[in-house]
Amino acid sequence: MDVEATIEGLRPYLIHDERYVVVYFAHRDDPETIRQAQLSADALPGGLKVGDEVIVTYILSIVAGIRHREAGD
Repeated sequence: MDVEATIEGLRPYLIHDERYVVVYFAHRDDPETIRQAQLSADALPGGLKVGDEVIVTYILSIVAGIRHREAGD
């Protein structure tokens, strides 16, 4: 399932020299609820920043990926 969202915050961290990021985001249809996902940094699009419009992909209610929203999305 794909959901439109806005990036609200990013918190990078390292585990055994591997980069991860806690991504805070709000669904477009529920902007008051801030959600979070922890993903490997290489699983995120380059240049992701606060305020970006994105598509969050869920599989079984778990965030499987985040990508920039394109004009056709």
